[in-house]
Amino acid sequence: MPPVIDLKTCNSCQKCDRFCPGDIIHMEPSQEGKRKVPVVAYPEECTHCGICRLECPENCVSYQFPPMML
Repeated sequence: MPPVIDLKTCNSCQKCDRFCPGDIIHMEPSQEGKRKVPVVAYPEECTHCGICRLECPENCVSYQFPPMML
């Protein structure tokens, strides 16, 4: 499962985009166009390394693994 980003708590710091080693997360304009928000652009390529979650200062990145993966 790819990372899940809570856009309500995201402050658009872009750390998840900068530190993602697989270049999976990209910053794109929000729907209202006022700021850039992170988007998981290539979810099938995510290796679940967790760097985006560790670097996020607002703790808005999480992983939701299905029980069979735990």
